[in-house]
Amino acid sequence: LLFPLYISTCKELNNLNIYNQDTKTISLGYIQSFGGTKNSNIKGQIFFEKPSLFKIVTIKPSKTELIVNYQDVYRTDYELNETIKYKLEDIESQIPALLLLKSKKKVCNFLKNSRKSDFISDLNLISENESLKKLIYKDQFGGITQIDFFDIKLNDELDKKIFDYNKNSNLVILN
Repeated sequence: LLFPLYISTCKELNNLNIYNQDTKTISLGYIQSFGGTKNSNIKGQIFFEKPSLFKIVTIKPSKTELIVNYQDVYRTDYELNETIKYKLEDIESQIPALLLLKSKKKVCNFLKNSRKSDFISDLNLISENESLKKLIYKDQFGGITQIDFFDIKLNDELDKKIFDYNKNSNLVILN
């Protein structure tokens, strides 16, 4: 019998394969839904190469990319033909998927302190067979957001070029 496991303690993080020392790359699909609203679901992909390369591609409803390249974050909106550059430390608390970037210890601290966050609170990680299946949290407006993960691939070869931002767009640098 398979039952989903709600990860509410730090010890349970040891059972997630994404935090395994042997896991060097992760790619997966996701669908983000918003409880109690008429907002459209967001569908996309996530790519991660430890320790500091990360990319979220939104496919629906519109194409966007968020790339973390060490301490810099590039958010590209293809409809606007614009890329905004941020410092990671300035926006990481606003992006729940960045929990994949963190060490078990940092995720543990985040879980313990998520009620104090201005952007994400009441965070629950749900796993099944050592794989992360869902992330559920309250956003800064009190709405429930759920992110379902699927097609998880570990340690596949990732082309480093996918972590380059769209240099053909207008670059805006925020400090």
